[in-house]
Amino acid sequence: MVVGKYIDNPLLINGHKSDLRLYVLVTSYDPLIIYLYEDGLVRFATVKYDNSGKNLWNPCMHLCNYSINKYHSDYIKGSDPDNDDQGHKWSLSAYLKHLKANNIDTGQLMQSIEDVIIKSIVSVEFPVNSACKMFVPHRNNCFELYGFDILVDSELKAWLIEVNLSPSLNVDTPVDLKIKSAMIRNKNNF
Repeated sequence: MVVGKYIDNPLLINGHKSDLRLYVLVTSYDPLIIYLYEDGLVRFATVKYDNSGKNLWNPCMHLCNYSINKYHSDYIKGSDPDNDDQGHKWSLSAYLKHLKANNIDTGQLMQSIEDVIIKSIVSVEFPVNSACKMFVPHRNNCFELYGFDILVDSELKAWLIEVNLSPSLNVDTPVDLKIKSAMIRNKNNF
């Protein structure tokens, strides 16, 4: 069971709650080397957000997981990877472009997100590094890809929802294929 504070003031895009799936590559824990992939995915809840508390039962309003929202009758699956700000899954770059167009300081937002990522990795650095020293004979041949799920609130504060070890690289939409295949193909984007 996971217990966390419910963030009741999410940053809304067109009335919908969203979260970010960011890809983080750690190639070493000693010394600590962390890379954040330059793009990511933004997943939207299918139902417009209402913070009155009357709709707490509705997971398609409060959760942004694709695995939940894809079954909702109002879910829109984008069909063109070049129009990556359509439907209920966007690219991070399209999301940031949308925020900039609405006079939101995306540089400060990304710095806040990077801070959350670094603090999260640093918080497990000692036990992971200790385990690597004990069980991994050739540490320079190892890496881990993490999927960081981040919620941004209306004050532009980044909140860590969860960190996924070895996140799914399945592709169900054109924007998935665009982001994930480019990430795998080109290490220089980290």
